[in-house]
Amino acid sequence: MPEKFYTEQKIGKVIGGSFLEGLAIKVEDDSIIEDTRIGSILVSQTEKKKYYCMLTDMVIEGMNKQSLTELPRGTEFSLLNRITRGTSIYTIFKAQPILAFDLQEGKNQPIRNIPLHASSVRKATYDDIQDVFGSFEKDPKRFFPIGNVLDMDESTQVCIDIDRFIERSSGIYGRTGTGKSFIARLIMAGIILSDKASLLIFDAHSDHGPDSVDEENHHVKGLKSLFGNKMQIMTIESSSVNRAGVLPIEIDVRDVEVEDILSISEELNLNETAEQVMIALKNKLEAQGRHWLQEILVNGEELAEEFKDSEAIVNRSSLLALIRKLSVLKELPYLKYDRSPGTNSIDIILDYLQKGISVDITFGKGDKLLNYLFVTNVLSRRIYNKYMEMYEKHISNRKKYPAPRPLVIAIEEAHRFLSPDVAKQTIFGTIAREMRKAKVSLMCIDQRPSQIDSEIASQIGTRVILALSDEADIASALAGMKNSKQLRAIVESLDSKQQALVIGHAVPMPIAIKTRGYDQSFYDFVSIYSPKSDVEDNYRKALEASEEFLKDMEY
Repeated sequence: MPEKFYTEQKIGKVIGGSFLEGLAIKVEDDSIIEDTRIGSILVSQTEKKKYYCMLTDMVIEGMNKQSLTELPRGTEFSLLNRITRGTSIYTIFKAQPILAFDLQEGKNQPIRNIPLHASSVRKATYDDIQDVFGSFEKDPKRFFPIGNVLDMDESTQVCIDIDRFIERSSGIYGRTGTGKSFIARLIMAGIILSDKASLLIFDAHSDHGPDSVDEENHHVKGLKSLFGNKMQIMTIESSSVNRAGVLPIEIDVRDVEVEDILSISEELNLNETAEQVMIALKNKLEAQGRHWLQEILVNGEELAEEFKDSEAIVNRSSLLALIRKLSVLKELPYLKYDRSPGTNSIDIILDYLQKGISVDITFGKGDKLLNYLFVTNVLSRRIYNKYMEMYEKHISNRKKYPAPRPLVIAIEEAHRFLSPDVAKQTIFGTIAREMRKAKVSLMCIDQRPSQIDSEIASQIGTRVILALSDEADIASALAGMKNSKQLRAIVESLDSKQQALVIGHAVPMPIAIKTRGYDQSFYDFVSIYSPKSDVEDNYRKALEASEEFLKDMEY
Protein backbone atom coordinates (compact mmCIF):
# COMPACT_ATOMS: atom_id res chain seq x y z
CA MET A 1 0.00 0.00 0.00
CA PRO A 2 1.34 3.48 -0.80
CA GLU A 3 2.80 5.25 2.20
CA LYS A 4 0.51 8.26 1.73
CA PHE A 5 -2.53 6.25 2.81
CA TYR A 6 -0.91 5.57 6.18
CA THR A 7 0.32 9.14 6.62
CA GLU A 8 -1.93 12.16 6.95
CA GLN A 9 -2.53 14.31 3.86
CA LYS A 10 -3.48 17.70 5.20
CA ILE A 11 -6.23 19.57 3.34
CA GLY A 12 -6.57 22.81 5.28
CA LYS A 13 -8.61 24.34 8.10
CA VAL A 14 -12.26 24.95 8.91
CA ILE A 15 -13.06 28.64 8.30
CA GLY A 16 -16.85 28.52 8.50
CA GLY A 17 -20.02 26.53 7.93
CA SER A 18 -22.90 25.16 9.93
CA PHE A 19 -24.34 21.87 11.18
CA LEU A 20 -27.05 21.89 8.50
CA GLU A 21 -25.17 23.35 5.55
CA GLY A 22 -21.80 21.70 6.16
CA LEU A 23 -18.25 22.98 6.69
CA ALA A 24 -16.20 25.43 4.65
CA ILE A 25 -12.56 24.31 4.53
CA LYS A 26 -9.86 26.56 3.13
CA VAL A 27 -7.42 24.49 1.09
CA GLU A 28 -3.83 25.22 2.06
CA ASP A 29 -2.05 23.22 -0.65
CA ASP A 30 -3.42 23.62 -4.18
CA SER A 31 -1.51 20.56 -5.35
CA ILE A 32 -4.01 18.32 -3.57
CA ILE A 33 -7.06 19.67 -5.44
CA GLU A 34 -6.62 17.68 -8.65
CA ASP A 35 -6.06 14.48 -6.67
CA THR A 36 -9.32 14.93 -4.75
CA ARG A 37 -12.83 14.27 -6.03
CA ILE A 38 -16.41 14.86 -4.98
CA GLY A 39 -17.36 12.14 -2.49
CA SER A 40 -13.91 11.95 -0.87
CA ILE A 41 -13.85 11.32 2.87
CA LEU A 42 -12.22 14.06 4.96
CA VAL A 43 -11.44 13.87 8.66
CA SER A 44 -11.12 16.54 11.33
CA GLN A 45 -9.67 15.12 14.54
CA THR A 46 -9.95 16.67 18.00
CA GLU A 47 -8.85 15.35 21.37
CA LYS A 48 -12.12 13.46 21.85
CA LYS A 49 -13.44 12.67 18.39
CA LYS A 50 -12.80 12.17 14.73
CA TYR A 51 -15.36 13.95 12.54
CA TYR A 52 -15.89 12.19 9.22
CA CYS A 53 -17.07 14.48 6.43
CA MET A 54 -18.02 13.88 2.80
CA LEU A 55 -16.70 16.34 0.22
CA THR A 56 -19.74 17.73 -1.60
CA ASP A 57 -18.44 20.76 -3.51
CA MET A 58 -15.33 22.74 -4.49
CA VAL A 59 -15.51 26.54 -4.84
CA ILE A 60 -12.95 29.13 -6.00
CA GLU A 61 -13.18 32.26 -3.86
CA GLY A 62 -11.22 35.47 -3.45
CA MET A 63 -10.63 38.38 -1.07
CA ASN A 64 -12.96 40.39 -3.33
CA LYS A 65 -14.58 40.19 -6.76
CA GLN A 66 -11.75 42.17 -8.36
CA SER A 67 -9.15 39.62 -7.33
CA LEU A 68 -11.16 36.92 -9.13
CA THR A 69 -11.73 38.84 -12.36
CA GLU A 70 -8.38 40.62 -12.81
CA LEU A 71 -5.98 37.87 -13.79
CA PRO A 72 -2.22 38.35 -13.30
CA ARG A 73 -0.07 38.34 -16.40
CA GLY A 74 1.99 35.37 -17.41
CA THR A 75 1.29 31.66 -17.42
CA GLU A 76 -0.63 29.86 -14.69
CA PHE A 77 2.70 28.57 -13.39
CA SER A 78 4.33 32.01 -13.13
CA LEU A 79 5.58 33.25 -9.77
CA LEU A 80 2.90 35.96 -9.54
CA ASN A 81 0.14 33.49 -10.27
CA ARG A 82 1.42 31.10 -7.63
CA ILE A 83 1.65 33.90 -5.05
CA THR A 84 -1.89 35.04 -5.84
CA ARG A 85 -3.31 31.56 -5.47
CA GLY A 86 -3.62 30.76 -1.81
CA THR A 87 -3.61 34.40 -0.67
CA SER A 88 -6.06 36.66 -2.48
CA ILE A 89 -7.51 33.71 -4.45
CA TYR A 90 -8.05 30.32 -2.85
CA THR A 91 -10.16 27.12 -3.05
CA ILE A 92 -12.85 26.20 -0.55
CA PHE A 93 -13.85 22.58 -0.01
CA LYS A 94 -17.42 22.18 1.23
CA ALA A 95 -17.89 19.05 3.29
CA GLN A 96 -20.88 17.59 5.13
CA PRO A 97 -20.17 16.03 8.56
CA ILE A 98 -21.78 12.57 8.48
CA LEU A 99 -20.29 10.56 11.35
CA ALA A 100 -18.34 10.96 14.57
CA PHE A 101 -15.95 8.40 16.01
CA ASP A 102 -15.43 8.54 19.78
CA LEU A 103 -11.70 8.06 20.39
CA GLN A 104 -12.17 7.15 24.05
CA GLU A 105 -14.94 4.58 23.57
CA GLY A 106 -13.71 3.43 20.18
CA LYS A 107 -17.12 3.40 18.51
CA ASN A 108 -19.20 5.26 15.95
CA GLN A 109 -21.64 7.96 17.00
CA PRO A 110 -24.28 9.96 15.13
CA ILE A 111 -23.11 13.41 14.17
CA ARG A 112 -24.44 15.88 16.77
CA ASN A 113 -22.09 18.84 16.45
CA ILE A 114 -19.24 20.18 14.30
CA PRO A 115 -15.49 20.69 14.84
CA LEU A 116 -14.21 24.02 16.10
CA HIS A 117 -13.21 26.94 13.89
CA ALA A 118 -9.66 26.58 12.54
CA SER A 119 -9.68 22.81 13.17
CA SER A 120 -7.31 20.97 10.85
CA VAL A 121 -8.81 18.75 8.15
CA ARG A 122 -7.08 15.92 6.31
CA LYS A 123 -7.88 13.15 3.91
CA ALA A 124 -9.00 9.90 5.49
CA THR A 125 -6.27 7.30 6.00
CA TYR A 126 -6.34 3.51 5.94
CA ASP A 127 -6.78 3.42 9.74
CA ASP A 128 -9.62 5.96 9.61
CA ILE A 129 -11.60 3.72 7.25
CA GLN A 130 -11.00 0.58 9.33
CA ASP A 131 -12.07 2.35 12.52
CA VAL A 132 -15.60 3.01 11.27
CA PHE A 133 -16.24 0.33 8.62
CA GLY A 134 -14.86 -2.65 10.49
CA SER A 135 -12.39 -5.24 9.26
CA PHE A 136 -12.93 -8.58 7.56
CA GLU A 137 -9.68 -9.85 9.07
CA LYS A 138 -10.89 -9.08 12.60
CA ASP A 139 -14.47 -10.32 12.17
CA PRO A 140 -14.94 -12.33 8.94
CA LYS A 141 -18.39 -13.54 9.93
CA ARG A 142 -19.74 -10.01 10.15
CA PHE A 143 -17.82 -7.71 7.80
CA PHE A 144 -17.39 -8.29 4.09
CA PRO A 145 -15.20 -6.09 1.81
CA ILE A 146 -17.00 -4.95 -1.35
CA GLY A 147 -14.46 -2.40 -2.61
CA ASN A 148 -12.16 0.44 -1.68
CA VAL A 149 -12.63 4.17 -1.10
CA LEU A 150 -12.86 5.76 -4.52
CA ASP A 151 -9.69 7.86 -4.41
CA MET A 152 -7.65 5.56 -2.20
CA ASP A 153 -5.57 2.42 -2.62
CA GLU A 154 -7.28 -0.96 -3.10
CA SER A 155 -6.09 -2.02 0.35
CA THR A 156 -8.37 0.55 2.01
CA GLN A 157 -11.25 -1.88 2.05
CA VAL A 158 -14.80 -0.75 2.66
CA CYS A 159 -16.84 -3.44 4.40
CA ILE A 160 -20.59 -3.86 4.69
CA ASP A 161 -22.01 -5.19 7.93
CA ILE A 162 -23.65 -8.47 6.87
CA ASP A 163 -25.69 -8.70 10.09
CA ARG A 164 -27.29 -5.34 9.35
CA PHE A 165 -27.51 -5.94 5.61
CA ILE A 166 -29.80 -8.97 6.00
CA GLU A 167 -31.92 -7.28 8.67
CA ARG A 168 -33.67 -5.06 6.13
CA SER A 169 -34.35 -5.11 2.41
CA SER A 170 -31.68 -3.74 0.09
CA GLY A 171 -31.51 -2.19 -3.36
CA ILE A 172 -28.81 -2.36 -6.04
CA TYR A 173 -29.52 0.30 -8.65
CA GLY A 174 -27.72 1.23 -11.85
CA ARG A 175 -28.38 1.67 -15.52
CA THR A 176 -27.72 -1.19 -17.93
CA GLY A 177 -24.03 -2.04 -18.25
CA THR A 178 -22.84 -0.51 -14.99
CA GLY A 179 -22.11 -3.85 -13.28
CA LYS A 180 -25.20 -4.39 -11.11
CA SER A 181 -24.95 -8.15 -11.54
CA PHE A 182 -21.30 -8.21 -10.48
CA ILE A 183 -21.77 -6.18 -7.30
CA ALA A 184 -24.93 -8.19 -6.51
CA ARG A 185 -22.96 -11.43 -6.90
CA LEU A 186 -20.19 -10.07 -4.66
CA ILE A 187 -22.68 -9.31 -1.90
CA MET A 188 -24.38 -12.69 -2.36
CA ALA A 189 -20.97 -14.31 -1.94
CA GLY A 190 -20.47 -12.32 1.27
CA ILE A 191 -23.79 -13.57 2.66
CA ILE A 192 -22.90 -17.20 1.85
CA LEU A 193 -19.42 -16.78 3.39
CA SER A 194 -20.89 -15.35 6.57
CA ASP A 195 -23.35 -18.26 6.89
CA LYS A 196 -25.79 -15.80 8.50
CA ALA A 197 -28.64 -16.34 6.01
CA SER A 198 -29.76 -18.38 3.02
CA LEU A 199 -30.31 -16.86 -0.40
CA LEU A 200 -33.20 -17.50 -2.77
CA ILE A 201 -32.14 -15.98 -6.09
CA PHE A 202 -34.57 -15.53 -8.96
CA ASP A 203 -31.88 -15.42 -11.62
CA ALA A 204 -33.62 -13.89 -14.64
CA HIS A 205 -30.62 -14.08 -16.97
CA SER A 206 -28.61 -16.92 -15.35
CA ASP A 207 -26.01 -14.41 -14.14
CA HIS A 208 -25.48 -15.56 -10.55
CA GLY A 209 -25.63 -19.32 -9.92
CA PRO A 210 -24.20 -20.91 -13.08
CA ASP A 211 -20.93 -20.00 -14.78
CA SER A 212 -21.26 -17.42 -17.54
CA VAL A 213 -19.22 -15.11 -19.78
CA ASP A 214 -18.84 -11.35 -19.44
CA GLU A 215 -19.13 -8.66 -22.12
CA GLU A 216 -15.56 -9.35 -23.24
CA ASN A 217 -16.28 -13.09 -23.54
CA HIS A 218 -14.21 -13.98 -20.45
CA HIS A 219 -15.29 -16.95 -18.36
CA VAL A 220 -16.95 -15.93 -15.08
CA LYS A 221 -17.45 -18.35 -12.22
CA GLY A 222 -20.94 -18.53 -10.79
CA LEU A 223 -21.79 -18.97 -7.13
CA LYS A 224 -22.20 -22.73 -7.65
CA SER A 225 -18.59 -23.05 -8.81
CA LEU A 226 -17.37 -20.91 -5.91
CA PHE A 227 -19.35 -22.52 -3.11
CA GLY A 228 -20.18 -26.01 -4.33
CA ASN A 229 -22.60 -27.71 -1.97
CA LYS A 230 -23.64 -24.45 -0.34
CA MET A 231 -25.48 -23.51 -3.55
CA GLN A 232 -28.19 -25.48 -5.40
CA ILE A 233 -29.26 -24.57 -8.94
CA MET A 234 -32.84 -25.21 -10.06
CA THR A 235 -34.30 -24.37 -13.45
CA ILE A 236 -37.51 -24.19 -15.47
CA GLU A 237 -35.64 -25.48 -18.53
CA SER A 238 -36.11 -29.25 -18.80
CA SER A 239 -33.09 -29.47 -21.12
CA SER A 240 -30.82 -28.25 -18.30
CA VAL A 241 -32.01 -30.77 -15.72
CA ASN A 242 -29.67 -33.43 -17.08
CA ARG A 243 -26.67 -31.35 -16.04
CA ALA A 244 -25.09 -32.70 -12.85
CA GLY A 245 -26.83 -31.42 -9.74
CA VAL A 246 -29.41 -29.21 -11.49
CA LEU A 247 -32.98 -29.81 -10.32
CA PRO A 248 -36.23 -28.97 -12.13
CA ILE A 249 -38.76 -26.40 -11.00
CA GLU A 250 -42.27 -27.83 -10.99
CA ILE A 251 -45.36 -25.98 -9.79
CA ASP A 252 -48.64 -27.68 -8.96
CA VAL A 253 -51.46 -25.80 -10.64
CA ARG A 254 -53.31 -25.88 -7.31
CA ASP A 255 -50.63 -23.65 -5.80
CA VAL A 256 -51.53 -20.81 -8.17
CA GLU A 257 -53.67 -17.98 -6.77
CA VAL A 258 -55.70 -15.32 -8.54
CA GLU A 259 -53.06 -12.73 -7.55
CA ASP A 260 -50.38 -14.76 -9.35
CA ILE A 261 -52.35 -14.54 -12.60
CA LEU A 262 -53.00 -10.83 -12.07
CA SER A 263 -49.25 -10.24 -11.77
CA ILE A 264 -48.88 -11.36 -15.42
CA SER A 265 -52.11 -9.79 -16.64
CA GLU A 266 -50.25 -7.52 -19.05
CA GLU A 267 -48.42 -10.46 -20.64
CA LEU A 268 -51.74 -12.38 -20.92
CA ASN A 269 -53.61 -9.31 -22.18
CA LEU A 270 -56.28 -9.61 -19.47
CA ASN A 271 -58.80 -6.83 -18.99
CA GLU A 272 -60.30 -5.52 -15.74
CA THR A 273 -63.24 -7.93 -15.95
CA ALA A 274 -60.89 -10.94 -15.75
CA GLU A 275 -60.20 -10.38 -12.04
CA GLN A 276 -63.90 -10.40 -11.19
CA VAL A 277 -64.46 -13.56 -13.24
CA MET A 278 -61.54 -15.40 -11.60
CA ILE A 279 -62.65 -14.47 -8.09
CA ALA A 280 -66.25 -15.49 -8.74
CA LEU A 281 -65.15 -18.75 -10.34
CA LYS A 282 -62.76 -19.50 -7.47
CA ASN A 283 -65.44 -18.94 -4.83
CA LYS A 284 -67.94 -21.14 -6.66
CA LEU A 285 -65.59 -24.03 -7.44
CA GLU A 286 -63.79 -24.09 -4.09
CA ALA A 287 -67.14 -24.75 -2.41
CA GLN A 288 -67.25 -27.91 -4.56
CA GLY A 289 -63.67 -28.93 -3.73
CA ARG A 290 -62.36 -27.98 -7.17
CA HIS A 291 -59.48 -25.67 -8.11
CA TRP A 292 -60.49 -22.86 -10.45
CA LEU A 293 -57.33 -22.75 -12.59
CA GLN A 294 -57.07 -26.51 -12.95
CA GLU A 295 -60.67 -26.59 -14.17
CA ILE A 296 -59.98 -23.81 -16.70
CA LEU A 297 -56.87 -25.47 -18.12
CA VAL A 298 -58.13 -29.06 -18.10
CA ASN A 299 -61.88 -28.70 -18.61
CA GLY A 300 -62.22 -25.27 -20.20
CA GLU A 301 -65.01 -26.00 -22.68
CA GLU A 302 -66.99 -28.11 -20.22
CA LEU A 303 -66.62 -25.37 -17.61
CA ALA A 304 -68.03 -22.76 -19.97
CA GLU A 305 -70.93 -25.08 -20.71
CA GLU A 306 -71.47 -25.65 -16.99
CA PHE A 307 -71.86 -21.92 -16.37
CA LYS A 308 -73.92 -21.07 -19.45
CA ASP A 309 -77.04 -20.64 -17.30
CA SER A 310 -75.25 -18.93 -14.41
CA GLU A 311 -74.93 -15.39 -15.72
CA ALA A 312 -75.54 -14.03 -12.21
CA ILE A 313 -72.35 -15.74 -11.04
CA VAL A 314 -70.08 -15.64 -14.10
CA ASN A 315 -70.74 -13.94 -17.43
CA ARG A 316 -70.34 -16.64 -20.09
CA SER A 317 -68.70 -14.48 -22.73
CA SER A 318 -66.24 -13.14 -20.17
CA LEU A 319 -65.51 -16.69 -19.01
CA LEU A 320 -64.87 -17.84 -22.59
CA ALA A 321 -62.47 -14.92 -23.11
CA LEU A 322 -60.65 -15.80 -19.90
CA ILE A 323 -60.36 -19.48 -20.85
CA ARG A 324 -58.93 -18.50 -24.23
CA LYS A 325 -56.34 -16.10 -22.79
CA LEU A 326 -55.24 -18.48 -20.01
CA SER A 327 -54.79 -21.34 -22.45
CA VAL A 328 -51.20 -20.15 -23.01
CA LEU A 329 -50.42 -21.50 -19.53
CA LYS A 330 -51.00 -25.04 -20.85
CA GLU A 331 -47.71 -24.66 -22.72
CA LEU A 332 -45.68 -24.07 -19.56
CA PRO A 333 -43.71 -27.31 -19.04
CA TYR A 334 -43.21 -26.70 -15.33
CA LEU A 335 -46.93 -26.36 -14.51
CA LYS A 336 -48.10 -29.79 -13.32
CA TYR A 337 -51.36 -31.38 -12.25
CA ASP A 338 -52.29 -33.61 -9.29
CA ARG A 339 -48.88 -33.89 -7.68
CA SER A 340 -48.86 -35.82 -4.42
CA PRO A 341 -48.16 -33.79 -1.23
CA GLY A 342 -44.49 -33.07 -0.54
CA THR A 343 -43.31 -33.56 -4.11
CA ASN A 344 -43.47 -29.98 -5.35
CA SER A 345 -40.50 -27.67 -5.77
CA ILE A 346 -41.61 -25.43 -2.90
CA ASP A 347 -40.99 -28.16 -0.30
CA ILE A 348 -37.59 -28.95 -1.80
CA ILE A 349 -36.56 -25.28 -1.84
CA LEU A 350 -37.62 -24.78 1.78
CA ASP A 351 -35.69 -27.86 2.82
CA TYR A 352 -32.53 -26.47 1.24
CA LEU A 353 -32.96 -22.98 2.69
CA GLN A 354 -33.49 -24.22 6.23
CA LYS A 355 -30.37 -26.41 5.96
CA GLY A 356 -28.27 -23.36 5.11
CA ILE A 357 -28.06 -24.10 1.37
CA SER A 358 -28.84 -21.21 -0.95
CA VAL A 359 -30.96 -21.76 -4.07
CA ASP A 360 -30.54 -20.14 -7.48
CA ILE A 361 -33.52 -20.47 -9.84
CA THR A 362 -32.38 -19.90 -13.42
CA PHE A 363 -34.56 -19.01 -16.37
CA GLY A 364 -32.01 -19.43 -19.13
CA LYS A 365 -30.77 -16.75 -21.48
CA GLY A 366 -34.10 -16.39 -23.24
CA ASP A 367 -36.26 -13.33 -22.75
CA LYS A 368 -39.65 -14.79 -21.86
CA LEU A 369 -40.82 -12.37 -19.23
CA LEU A 370 -44.01 -14.32 -18.49
CA ASN A 371 -42.02 -17.27 -17.11
CA TYR A 372 -39.93 -15.08 -14.85
CA LEU A 373 -42.83 -13.09 -13.42
CA PHE A 374 -45.11 -16.09 -13.00
CA VAL A 375 -42.64 -18.49 -11.36
CA THR A 376 -41.15 -15.80 -9.11
CA ASN A 377 -44.58 -14.73 -7.87
CA VAL A 378 -45.93 -18.23 -7.27
CA LEU A 379 -42.85 -19.55 -5.45
CA SER A 380 -42.37 -16.41 -3.38
CA ARG A 381 -46.00 -16.37 -2.24
CA ARG A 382 -45.85 -19.99 -1.12
CA ILE A 383 -42.50 -19.53 0.62
CA TYR A 384 -43.81 -16.41 2.34
CA ASN A 385 -46.76 -18.43 3.70
CA LYS A 386 -44.46 -21.23 4.89
CA TYR A 387 -42.12 -18.77 6.60
CA MET A 388 -45.02 -17.11 8.36
CA GLU A 389 -46.19 -20.53 9.60
CA MET A 390 -42.70 -21.31 10.95
CA TYR A 391 -42.42 -17.89 12.54
CA GLU A 392 -45.84 -18.13 14.25
CA LYS A 393 -44.99 -21.60 15.57
CA HIS A 394 -41.72 -20.25 16.94
CA ILE A 395 -43.50 -17.37 18.65
CA SER A 396 -46.07 -19.73 20.19
CA ASN A 397 -43.42 -22.08 21.63
CA ARG A 398 -39.82 -20.89 21.35
CA LYS A 399 -38.41 -23.98 23.05
CA LYS A 400 -40.19 -26.45 20.79
CA TYR A 401 -39.97 -24.66 17.45
CA PRO A 402 -36.71 -23.03 16.26
CA ALA A 403 -36.78 -19.64 14.55
CA PRO A 404 -36.74 -19.85 10.75
CA ARG A 405 -33.30 -19.32 9.25
CA PRO A 406 -32.88 -15.76 7.91
CA LEU A 407 -33.64 -15.53 4.20
CA VAL A 408 -32.70 -12.99 1.53
CA ILE A 409 -34.82 -13.15 -1.64
CA ALA A 410 -32.99 -11.61 -4.61
CA ILE A 411 -35.11 -10.41 -7.54
CA GLU A 412 -33.92 -8.84 -10.78
CA GLU A 413 -36.07 -6.40 -12.73
CA ALA A 414 -37.52 -5.48 -9.33
CA HIS A 415 -39.73 -2.69 -10.66
CA ARG A 416 -41.83 -5.29 -12.50
CA PHE A 417 -42.90 -6.68 -9.11
CA LEU A 418 -42.90 -3.47 -7.08
CA SER A 419 -44.43 -0.80 -9.31
CA PRO A 420 -47.45 1.01 -7.81
CA ASP A 421 -49.88 -0.85 -10.10
CA VAL A 422 -48.39 -4.32 -9.63
CA ALA A 423 -47.16 -4.30 -6.01
CA LYS A 424 -50.63 -4.88 -4.58
CA GLN A 425 -50.91 -8.10 -6.63
CA THR A 426 -47.51 -9.53 -5.69
CA ILE A 427 -46.22 -10.70 -2.34
CA PHE A 428 -43.05 -8.61 -2.52
CA GLY A 429 -44.62 -5.44 -1.17
CA THR A 430 -45.74 -7.40 1.89
CA ILE A 431 -42.27 -8.93 2.30
CA ALA A 432 -40.61 -5.50 2.14
CA ARG A 433 -43.03 -4.00 4.68
CA GLU A 434 -43.72 -6.81 7.13
CA MET A 435 -41.25 -9.68 6.97
CA ARG A 436 -38.41 -8.29 9.10
CA LYS A 437 -39.99 -10.00 12.07
CA ALA A 438 -39.82 -13.37 10.27
CA LYS A 439 -36.23 -12.67 9.14
CA VAL A 440 -37.02 -12.40 5.43
CA SER A 441 -35.71 -9.50 3.34
CA LEU A 442 -35.52 -8.56 -0.34
CA MET A 443 -32.50 -7.74 -2.47
CA CYS A 444 -33.91 -5.61 -5.30
CA ILE A 445 -31.70 -5.40 -8.39
CA ASP A 446 -33.01 -2.81 -10.83
CA GLN A 447 -32.17 -0.19 -13.43
CA ARG A 448 -35.35 1.90 -12.96
CA PRO A 449 -35.80 2.64 -9.24
CA SER A 450 -38.23 5.47 -10.10
CA GLN A 451 -40.77 2.81 -11.12
CA ILE A 452 -40.76 1.17 -7.67
CA ASP A 453 -43.66 2.12 -5.40
CA SER A 454 -42.54 4.96 -3.12
CA GLU A 455 -43.86 3.34 0.07
CA ILE A 456 -41.93 0.15 -0.64
CA ALA A 457 -38.82 2.09 -1.69
CA SER A 458 -38.83 3.77 1.72
CA GLN A 459 -38.40 0.33 3.33
CA ILE A 460 -35.11 -0.28 1.50
CA GLY A 461 -32.47 -0.26 4.23
CA THR A 462 -29.18 -0.48 2.31
CA ARG A 463 -28.70 0.98 -1.17
CA VAL A 464 -25.83 0.40 -3.58
CA ILE A 465 -26.20 3.04 -6.29
CA LEU A 466 -24.18 2.77 -9.48
CA ALA A 467 -24.31 5.24 -12.37
CA LEU A 468 -27.83 6.38 -13.27
CA SER A 469 -28.80 8.68 -16.12
CA ASP A 470 -32.42 9.55 -15.47
CA GLU A 471 -33.03 12.31 -12.93
CA ALA A 472 -36.14 10.57 -11.61
CA ASP A 473 -34.15 7.37 -11.02
CA ILE A 474 -31.46 9.25 -9.07
CA ALA A 475 -34.09 11.02 -6.97
CA SER A 476 -35.87 7.73 -6.22
CA ALA A 477 -32.65 5.90 -5.37
CA LEU A 478 -31.85 8.61 -2.80
CA ALA A 479 -35.41 9.19 -1.55
CA GLY A 480 -35.66 9.46 2.22
CA MET A 481 -31.90 9.64 2.73
CA LYS A 482 -30.35 12.45 4.74
CA ASN A 483 -28.28 14.96 2.71
CA SER A 484 -29.82 13.65 -0.52
CA LYS A 485 -29.00 16.88 -2.38
CA GLN A 486 -25.29 16.48 -1.70
CA LEU A 487 -25.39 12.74 -2.38
CA ARG A 488 -26.99 13.40 -5.75
CA ALA A 489 -23.87 15.23 -6.92
CA ILE A 490 -21.79 12.18 -5.98
CA VAL A 491 -24.04 9.79 -7.94
CA GLU A 492 -23.82 12.08 -10.96
CA SER A 493 -20.00 12.01 -10.75
CA LEU A 494 -19.70 8.19 -10.80
CA ASP A 495 -18.02 6.49 -13.74
CA SER A 496 -20.11 4.11 -15.83
CA LYS A 497 -18.47 0.97 -14.39
CA GLN A 498 -17.14 -0.32 -11.08
CA GLN A 499 -18.07 2.73 -9.03
CA ALA A 500 -20.93 3.02 -6.56
CA LEU A 501 -22.32 5.05 -3.69
CA VAL A 502 -23.16 2.82 -0.71
CA ILE A 503 -25.60 4.22 1.84
CA GLY A 504 -27.98 3.05 4.51
CA HIS A 505 -28.38 0.41 7.17
CA ALA A 506 -25.31 -1.78 6.51
CA VAL A 507 -22.70 1.02 6.45
CA PRO A 508 -22.01 3.63 9.15
CA MET A 509 -22.03 6.50 6.65
CA PRO A 510 -22.45 7.12 2.91
CA ILE A 511 -19.33 6.26 0.96
CA ALA A 512 -18.29 6.28 -2.70
CA ILE A 513 -16.34 3.16 -3.64
CA LYS A 514 -14.62 1.39 -6.47
CA THR A 515 -16.13 -2.10 -6.36
CA ARG A 516 -13.71 -4.97 -5.99
CA GLY A 517 -13.07 -7.14 -9.02
CA TYR A 518 -14.96 -10.37 -9.52
CA ASP A 519 -11.95 -12.23 -10.91
CA GLN A 520 -9.32 -14.82 -10.05
CA SER A 521 -8.16 -12.89 -6.98
CA PHE A 522 -11.71 -12.98 -5.65
CA TYR A 523 -12.03 -16.69 -6.46
CA ASP A 524 -8.82 -17.30 -4.47
CA PHE A 525 -10.18 -15.18 -1.60
CA VAL A 526 -13.36 -17.30 -1.45
CA SER A 527 -11.45 -20.59 -1.59
CA ILE A 528 -9.37 -19.52 1.43
CA TYR A 529 -12.22 -18.26 3.60
CA SER A 530 -15.14 -20.46 2.53
CA PRO A 531 -16.24 -22.29 5.70
CA LYS A 532 -15.82 -26.05 5.88
CA SER A 533 -18.81 -26.91 8.06
CA ASP A 534 -21.58 -29.45 8.35
CA VAL A 535 -23.08 -28.11 5.14
CA GLU A 536 -21.72 -31.17 3.32
CA ASP A 537 -23.92 -33.44 5.44
CA ASN A 538 -26.88 -31.09 5.05
CA TYR A 539 -26.38 -31.05 1.29
CA ARG A 540 -26.20 -34.84 1.13
CA LYS A 541 -29.49 -35.15 3.04
CA ALA A 542 -31.16 -32.50 0.89
CA LEU A 543 -29.88 -34.19 -2.28
CA GLU A 544 -31.30 -37.53 -1.16
CA ALA A 545 -34.67 -35.85 -0.64
CA SER A 546 -34.33 -34.24 -4.06
CA GLU A 547 -33.65 -37.61 -5.69
CA GLU A 548 -36.85 -38.96 -4.19
CA PHE A 549 -38.56 -35.86 -5.54
CA LEU A 550 -37.22 -36.60 -9.04
CA LYS A 551 -38.42 -40.18 -8.87
CA ASP A 552 -41.92 -39.03 -7.96
CA MET A 553 -41.82 -36.63 -10.91
CA GLU A 554 -40.65 -39.49 -13.17
CA TYR A 555 -37.36 -37.87 -14.20
